[in-house]
Amino acid sequence: MHPCELCTRITQARAGTHPLFIAELSETLAVLCDNQGSPGWCILLLKDHHEHLADLPIPRQTRIFEDVARTASAVRAIFGPLRINYECLGNQAPHIHWHIIPRHADDPTPRGPVWGWPPARLKGTMSDPDRQALAARIRGAL
Repeated sequence: MHPCELCTRITQARAGTHPLFIAELSETLAVLCDNQGSPGWCILLLKDHHEHLADLPIPRQTRIFEDVARTASAVRAIFGPLRINYECLGNQAPHIHWHIIPRHADDPTPRGPVWGWPPARLKGTMSDPDRQALAARIRGAL
């Protein structure tokens, strides 16, 4: 079995070596997504490895949703009142995680998913220092 990529990121965040770590929340660790084609795109990683949200007790699911809403509020506090896409996937990385994706005015496909964007558009042009500064701003807004 291959090691879980998201468990590795959690280990890095806890060790202080994940450069885009934002904050530890109730049930998740918030990190700035490597993709910043939509600035402010965050990922919330469940602190322990589980693959299916429905397998968790309802109180825990509720706390996860509170983490999602809290992170989205922080992103909106920085960028203003914009649309947020909320996605809990699992087909690429089988570890419960949420994408909080802001959709900005310059969004090339405002009614479509970001997953259809070309790789360069998904990644964005933000420098590493700018990414780290944005992670710090979101941390401050939390």
